[in-house]
Amino acid sequence: MRFLQDKHGGDPQAEIDFSVNISPLGMSGTVFDACVSALRRADRYPDPYCAALRAALSVKESVPAENILAGNGAAELIYAYAASHAGERAAVLAPTFSEYANAVRAFGGEVGYVFDFAAAERAVCGGAKTVFVCAPNNPDGAMPSRGEVFSLADACAASGARLFLDACFYDFVDDPEFSLTELFALPNVLVLQALTKSCALAGVRLGYLMGASEELQRISEKSQPWNVSSLAQAAGAAAAVDRRYFGLLRETVRTERAFLEDALRRAGYAPFPSRANFLLFEGEEDLAARLKERGIAIRDCGDFAGLTPAAGKRYYRIGVRTHAENEALRRALLKEKE
Repeated sequence: MRFLQDKHGGDPQAEIDFSVNISPLGMSGTVFDACVSALRRADRYPDPYCAALRAALSVKESVPAENILAGNGAAELIYAYAASHAGERAAVLAPTFSEYANAVRAFGGEVGYVFDFAAAERAVCGGAKTVFVCAPNNPDGAMPSRGEVFSLADACAASGARLFLDACFYDFVDDPEFSLTELFALPNVLVLQALTKSCALAGVRLGYLMGASEELQRISEKSQPWNVSSLAQAAGAAAAVDRRYFGLLRETVRTERAFLEDALRRAGYAPFPSRANFLLFEGEEDLAARLKERGIAIRDCGDFAGLTPAAGKRYYRIGVRTHAENEALRRALLKEKE
């Protein structure tokens, strides 16, 4: 199963792991207590409708609970969506998360990569039934403009297509140009969110999809019953309403991302502008191996379609960690330049 680690990051042997994009704050005390409480009822089946969880998410997102579908992580919902539209053509705005294309192909669909919003609109006019967009994007952290997103949504509506917007890193963004509530209001848009990254619940697994109830019903029919554990439901319900945590998260990421940007530049690298909790940069082909010898893991982005480095180089992504961990990476990068 090593290929899963290579694809998505995560190195359990690293002393400091920058290859994953998880909240540097870790799980909040409120969420931890909710998990412990849920364990006392782990002998019971979870609520198959996730009623309490969806009620809490409804408050967080200002979206009616009946327009929210919970899943066992965002990836499960991507695959359930692809299964519910098996065999259809899709366009993927690349370079980006690989599971959109993998899911579409797994259910007999055809995938075309596009590299800007104008090309995405042309793909819709050419017969693509879904356009996948990640905002902010993984792996570079770029955030599309309001005009780009809403123009693409209009093009999808005019052609009978759907915009599938992955907003799993949206909670890290300061002052976004558009709200997810605005997007949800458009009938042809599905918005994917998760608390996996923003609330440090990667091991718990929790994602949710917002959209028209008829579309969500169609997708839910491709999901397994009892797919969201009672532990995940309790954790999500507690995390969703913890406004103080989200405020501190954005402040911490903003400060530490700037620190890492400066550290990369001082080491001779040029990070891409990012609105998320990670940075993309181009470095020497053996940089990941050299840092691993120092106990530090970074994400090799060689598997992202459309991300082509210069000769002898590779693209890497680093997540924003605690200040102490970020300082350790800064020192390691400077040591490698000596």
